[in-house]
Amino acid sequence: MNDEIQFGEVEQSAPDRALRPDENRHYAVVAYGEPQQGDLTIFVDLDVLADMEEHALADTSVELGGVLLGGCYEDQHGRPFVVITDSLRAQHYESTKGSFKFTHDTWSAITREREAFPAELQMVGWYHTHPDWGVFLSGMDMFICDNFFNKKLDVAYVIDPCRGDRGMFQWTGDPHHRVRRTGGFFVTASRFRAVELEYYIAELSSAMPATTTFRSPAGSSPAPVVHLHQPRDPQPSWQGTAIAAALALQFLLVALIAWKTLSTGEDKIVAALEKLDSSLETRRRAEVAEERLKARAQFLDEAFRELKGTDDQAISRLQSRFDRTLKSEEDIAARDSRIHELDGAIKTLEKSSKTDQDRLKSAIDELETENRRLQADVTKKKEELTSLRAELKADKAAADKRKPEASQSTIWWWVAGAALAAIALVAGVWWIGGQGPSTDTQPEKPKNDAAEGAEQPKTT
Repeated sequence: MNDEIQFGEVEQSAPDRALRPDENRHYAVVAYGEPQQGDLTIFVDLDVLADMEEHALADTSVELGGVLLGGCYEDQHGRPFVVITDSLRAQHYESTKGSFKFTHDTWSAITREREAFPAELQMVGWYHTHPDWGVFLSGMDMFICDNFFNKKLDVAYVIDPCRGDRGMFQWTGDPHHRVRRTGGFFVTASRFRAVELEYYIAELSSAMPATTTFRSPAGSSPAPVVHLHQPRDPQPSWQGTAIAAALALQFLLVALIAWKTLSTGEDKIVAALEKLDSSLETRRRAEVAEERLKARAQFLDEAFRELKGTDDQAISRLQSRFDRTLKSEEDIAARDSRIHELDGAIKTLEKSSKTDQDRLKSAIDELETENRRLQADVTKKKEELTSLRAELKADKAAADKRKPEASQSTIWWWVAGAALAAIALVAGVWWIGGQGPSTDTQPEKPKNDAAEGAEQPKTT
């Protein structure tokens, strides 16, 4: 599967209102299986169903598939239903005995083919085959549903052409059980093909693959025509005698071989008898199965001859009665189908689990490598942090040691400055004192006596 192919989120509009085919007199409608209450109602055109059956029988060595075209609607009561009116076979696909994959080229071819159809004819699902694997959806099938057909009313149709089984799957809306198989679906055709439709559904229900051929009338395009088994004459009366004679011949052959091998020893005789018993048991089972098929064919042939002129629903009622007589066989077939289904699912899960384990192991290895690298980085960073802390501690200790010395030196500078200032002050005072008038000198005497007498007062 190409992982680049993605349809993305698609906005889902409400379904259009339409008339159901089973309420439209233009159509004849017959149920395949037993649609249950709560199932999504699905209508499939008879010619589309015949074309898918023919495609499934084209190659049973690998899985085949295609897309379903039609429309999604709701009736006047608001009940949703799906109508499938055409299909496109997938081209350029990748498939094996147990897988089917859409490729980019597949979608390109389907897109080109759809351009020739009306725009209202939309993809409503897909179909594929499970040759001899049973009817179920594998892990790869769910991948296709999740990525390409994930709308609420999209459906998936699975055909097992080897076992003559087929079934529709619908979305449930439950996250734990997202899809489930419906009890059945409805097949539609023009009301003028009602008898043909009844015969065809009876043939599908008998677990015998239907055969389809195509004819092209003059002046018309090719159209599928369903061919059914024609009534045969009753079994001749001598058939039972012939079977008894064949059994008697086998017993005579056993007696002859036993007589021939008496002289070869007891061990060889036992081995030969066991081999013969196994061969006879295998042939007996094959004859029983063949007789059952012949009885079914004879029953249907006689019933079809007797039902001429009866109502259209007589075949369905007759088929229902006949199916009840084979309930035990159907139960065995259902269990066998379930076993194959579980085997396929287990193989798919084992393959998916192995891929997931390898991917998980690779992711774990990458995480372990990244973890080791991160641990080495953390160790390196721790060492650098330890070194930085040691350097910071040493720098702090050196700074603390230098701080007292700087304080003491500053004090001594202040003391020296104060002393020098005091000395300078004393020297200045002394110098200023030496330059001023002396306290011991007398005032200057006048130069002449007259002046002196005039200035001094007389005493008595």
